[in-house]
Amino acid sequence: MSEYVFKMKKGEVEIELKSDDSKFIEEQLNKWREALLKEV
Repeated sequence: MSEYVFKMKKGEVEIELKSDDSKFIEEQLNKWREALLKEV
């Protein structure tokens, strides 16, 4: 089974997300993308 690892950093804030659940990862990435688009 695959493990997905994503690291995001903005200023001093760093987030690391690890999971082997592709559906969970997809949902998190969609939330992050929407949050980033709202900031622009």
